[in-house]
Amino acid sequence: MEPRQVKRPELLTWLCILSFIGSGLAAISNLFIFLSFDEMVNLTEEINLDLPEFEMMMSGGTRFFFTGFILYSISLFGAIFMWKLRKIGFHLYTGAQIFIIALPVAFIPAYPFSMLSVLVTAAFLIGYAGHLKLMG
Repeated sequence: MEPRQVKRPELLTWLCILSFIGSGLAAISNLFIFLSFDEMVNLTEEINLDLPEFEMMMSGGTRFFFTGFILYSISLFGAIFMWKLRKIGFHLYTGAQIFIIALPVAFIPAYPFSMLSVLVTAAFLIGYAGHLKLMG
């Protein structure tokens, strides 16, 4: 007897695709900034850029961006597992997202807490949680 194939629901498919895009791009950008941190700081000083938001983010230092790379990578792997209907993906994704929300607050003292990030993350988590019964 052949094991029953579970079809991934359309909402779960869209949530995963959006997570692939968001977490994937964020992981790549955090890795890029981590690897070129000193060059980026020097460049902004040389051309005298006045970007307060950029300066605030850069004040987190290399550890901020490396930690961001790790957390977004975990989030991406969680989404990949959920795409494959594996429950461990939900746990990886959830843990990573919680730490991602706390990351700027922990590394950048002047960073304002983002309720929008909390609401978007909560919407994704609720959407994913609604499909947990399909995941093995």
